[in-house]
Amino acid sequence: MTDKTKPSKGGRKGGTQFPRIPLNQAVEYAKKLVGKTHTGPQNATIILKGVFNSATDNGKIRASALKQFGLLEGGSDAYNATDLARAINSAPPEELTALYMKACLVPKPFRTLFDTFQNDKVSRAKIRQQALALDVHPDSADSCVDLFVQSLQFAGMASFEGEEIVIASAPATTPDNQLESAQGSNVDSGDSATAPKTSTESSDHNDEEEARPGAGSPATASSGTASNLAAAPGMNVTLNLDSTMDPEKLERQLKLLRQYGVLK
Repeated sequence: MTDKTKPSKGGRKGGTQFPRIPLNQAVEYAKKLVGKTHTGPQNATIILKGVFNSATDNGKIRASALKQFGLLEGGSDAYNATDLARAINSAPPEELTALYMKACLVPKPFRTLFDTFQNDKVSRAKIRQQALALDVHPDSADSCVDLFVQSLQFAGMASFEGEEIVIASAPATTPDNQLESAQGSNVDSGDSATAPKTSTESSDHNDEEEARPGAGSPATASSGTASNLAAAPGMNVTLNLDSTMDPEKLERQLKLLRQYGVLK
């Protein structure tokens, strides 16, 4: 099978490294990689030819691009698909965009370019200027811009208005959360919740009415009054004290609790 992607011009001339293939093509290779490594990591001999259709430099360039997008891990003796690659391969359509966003922003130069121009409308020349500022080799700057823009478009983070490129703002749904969802992570929504506390604090008026003998049945407060507490034996009562509390109000509350047997 003939190679579909040629090495980018100036790819070996030094400077800041960036993926030499667009994200959409990297995703297609990643899906093949997931299948090839289903039973475990494989060496470069198998992966370069079986996934990237080339055992030469072209295959190595594609493998490098997948590593930069966070889709491939391991050395040449044990290439493997990452969790992100497996999530993309198995995710339903509605979860793919967030996963593509995550992969697109893994390469450091792409992330920096995105952070620089997000929520803005810019020209290719402006992006190229910033790429050069990131030490991308001058001979590779145009290729870097093209691959960056193509990858952003595929991930739904860029569009065109005439000759200018509109780059979206950072996604509201974080790609990391979407990755956890696609991997089937179970998050206990109660982990961050705290147990409700019983408060003895009420208005001065209610304190006085409830403490007065013969006043009838005490009113029920939403935060829990002394009558509610007394009706539940064994309940733990927490009094939150601080230097700003009115001593008289505290004394009324303590008196109220003693009256109903909560305090001895």
